[in-house]
This record gives sequence, C-alpha cells and structure tokens, in this order.
Amino acid sequence: MVVIMAISFTLANTRFRRNRTKLPKPFNKLTGFNAFWYSHHLFIIVYALLIIHGTKLYLTQEWYKKTTWMYLAIPITIYALERLIRALRSSIKSVKILKVAVYPGNVLAINMSKPQGFSYKSGQYMLVNCAAVSPLEWHPFSITSAPNDDYLSVHIKILGDWTRGLKSKFSEACQPANNGQSGLLRGECLKGDNSPSTFPRVLIDGPYGAPAQDYREYEVVLLVGLGIGATPMISILKDMVNNFKAMEEKKGLQWRKDHQ
Repeated sequence: MVVIMAISFTLANTRFRRNRTKLPKPFNKLTGFNAFWYSHHLFIIVYALLIIHGTKLYLTQEWYKKTTWMYLAIPITIYALERLIRALRSSIKSVKILKVAVYPGNVLAINMSKPQGFSYKSGQYMLVNCAAVSPLEWHPFSITSAPNDDYLSVHIKILGDWTRGLKSKFSEACQPANNGQSGLLRGECLKGDNSPSTFPRVLIDGPYGAPAQDYREYEVVLLVGLGIGATPMISILKDMVNNFKAMEEKKGLQWRKDHQ
C-alpha cells in the first residue's frame, strides 16, 4: 500500500503531472496528466488491501469487530453511485458533433447538438468524455453557448496530453479553412446528413453549477477573464445580447399593438 501511495504522490508532482520532466522512451508514458489520473485510481487496490488487512486481525475473531470495511463502505458506495449516475446521464443525453474548428492560440472549438431537456445557465460547465482518447477520463469545460441557442459549444485550450489527443483525433476529420472562414482547420456536419459521422464520439454530463451563473442577480456586472479563462464570459455575453434582442422585439410588438 505504501508503494502504491508513493507512486501516486510522485506522479501528482507538478513536474510529472504537467509533463515538464522529459523521460526517455518508454518511460515517457509515466509523465503527463493521463499517468497522474490512472495512478490515482490505484486507490481501488489500496482499499482492497485495507479490507484484507482488516480481516486478518488477531486481537478479535468476531467479524463485526473487524470494522475496516465499515469505514470504506460509505465512500465506495458514493463513488460507485456517482459513476453509475454519470454513465446513465451521458447515455440518455447523447450528442452529435455539428462543427469543429481549430483556432490560432491552440484552441479547439466543438459545437454539438443540444439534447432534449438539457437546461443550463450561462457560466455553468459540463464534463466531456471522448472514448477515442480515453474511455474513462471526464474533463470539465465551461459551456460557451447561450442557454437559448439550439446547440452546445465548448472552447478547449490544448495544454495537456488529453487535450492534445482530443485535438489530434478531431483534426483527422477536419480540412484547412477556406477563404472567409475563421480558424486554421474546420469540419462540420451538413444539415440533413444522416451518414455516419467522421468525428470521434463525445459524451457529456452536466450541467454543473459555478459562481459565474449568478450574474443576473446584480445590476452591474464586471467580467474579467484572461486567455481560455474567458470562456464563461462568452456564454454570459451571448445571453445578454439575446436578452436585449428579445426585449427590443417585445417592445416592437407592444408598440405595434398599441398603434393598431
């Protein structure tokens, strides 16, 4: 158990987790976020060893006094339920990739269909999984589309090994942008096209709350964001513009009604 925890602690170090330490092949697989993520799931082995260790107590023979399993039962149950609920929610709220673009600054933008009943507020985030990169990893990204949009979008900064793998998979299905189009690479699914998608499959889970979602409770809002940290503000600004347009349309309809 001590050896496993030492491995997890070492790979959680910033130099290993952010791939700053360059190791020769094949040991280069031991650095990066993927190694950090998978090593921390060795806790399953640690828990199993703790239970075995607890059952071998020689001070007592009664099973109910060997209480190690009792302390582990609750966190294991909560973790298993959370994983099960996520799997069910992601299977129900399936999405289809509509458009992908790679922008200067190493940013990947993904537009996907909006599942029926998927309601969220600007400033919230969702978890994204791409089995083509890693079938078990889920990563949080701010939702950059507005609640009234008929699609969902995220903008992802390419920083670690998982995001690099995601960009690589989507780039295979993209083409260089034409004149007048934004981005370096682009790919999109045409409306009415029911043929199998060339994009890798993506699962989502959410939405999840964040402090920025309460911006409507204030009369004055100051939005500050640097780099990819500005992604929650994109959704908030879109929502504000949509609300202003809706208010103007409502005023126009009321004016026509009053002057008929």
